[in-house]
Amino acid sequence: MVVAAIAIMLILMGAAVPTWHYVMKNAREEELIFRGNQIAEAIERYQRKHGGMPPTSMENLVKQKFLRKAWPDPMTRDGKWRLVRQGEIMNQRFRRRGLGGGPGGFGGPGGRAGLLGDAPGGARGEGLGGFVGVATTLDEDSLRIFNGQTKYTEWLFVAGQPRVVGRQPLKPGEVLPPNARGPFGPGGPGDGTRKPEGGVDR
Repeated sequence: MVVAAIAIMLILMGAAVPTWHYVMKNAREEELIFRGNQIAEAIERYQRKHGGMPPTSMENLVKQKFLRKAWPDPMTRDGKWRLVRQGEIMNQRFRRRGLGGGPGGFGGPGGRAGLLGDAPGGARGEGLGGFVGVATTLDEDSLRIFNGQTKYTEWLFVAGQPRVVGRQPLKPGEVLPPNARGPFGPGGPGDGTRKPEGGVDR
């Protein structure tokens, strides 16, 4: 009876692990959307005050009180964001239109090496010049669809750009691309974003 009870308990624990993994991933994903939106909105306010010039660092946003704190990336252990440059936005638009020099666009495989306007400093975008948004470095499939993307690395939180959680409406005659077909339907679980308490920041 003891052996049977232990076996049943192990089976129940094994079944609970995937559920717990999903719950934790869903919570981190919600936090990614919240923090990414906060940073993008802070960059927007910074640019309005500085004649369109982007900030050069997260600390710059905090010191000038555009951002309450330097939110870390909730998807990675080190918490470091990949800083998105203006050239990357151009490159992504070209890739969506099927242009570029390799499988991933201008940068060849994966489209990472040759982002237009990217400053030196590696994949995280660390280098000289300002940044217009942030993205996580976690290269995994997402639960939700964000701006039509189902990979976390393609979730760009950019100032002045739409940030839509869920499937965007199709235009007449447009076919939904394969990479926008999420396993949980339109938008995935928990469609929508968290609102910060008291308005702009929490």
